[in-house]
Amino acid sequence: MAETSDATADVLRRIRWISAGAYVVLLIPVVIKSGFQGFIGLTCAAAVNIISFLWLEQIVGSVLQPSPRLRAWKVVLRTLMRYALLGAALAVTIIVARLNAVSVLLGFSIVVVGIIGEALYSMYRSLSN
Repeated sequence: MAETSDATADVLRRIRWISAGAYVVLLIPVVIKSGFQGFIGLTCAAAVNIISFLWLEQIVGSVLQPSPRLRAWKVVLRTLMRYALLGAALAVTIIVARLNAVSVLLGFSIVVVGIIGEALYSMYRSLSN
């Protein structure tokens, strides 16, 4: 069981690192093409996407391994803070970046690129064995 959780943690860590690398790689052409608004659009959209991914990861982890004493006020507080953070990032994306479509779409694809990168890495590793 511990071996499975270690493998899962490694996969999630690689997805995070690949997503961060994809952000840096995509940031350069977006800033060259769209300037500061493109930078803000990419950053805020990527933040919304990564926050949602981490939130989903935590929810799935808590559902699969429930804690013995769940405090309702902590869950409510964390949920409200996440919604406030998501709302702020979306507001900045819409108001400041003025929906620069290319940068926003690239930002929303950051975690997808991380998952595809992890799939390619897993395929490479399984074929080399």
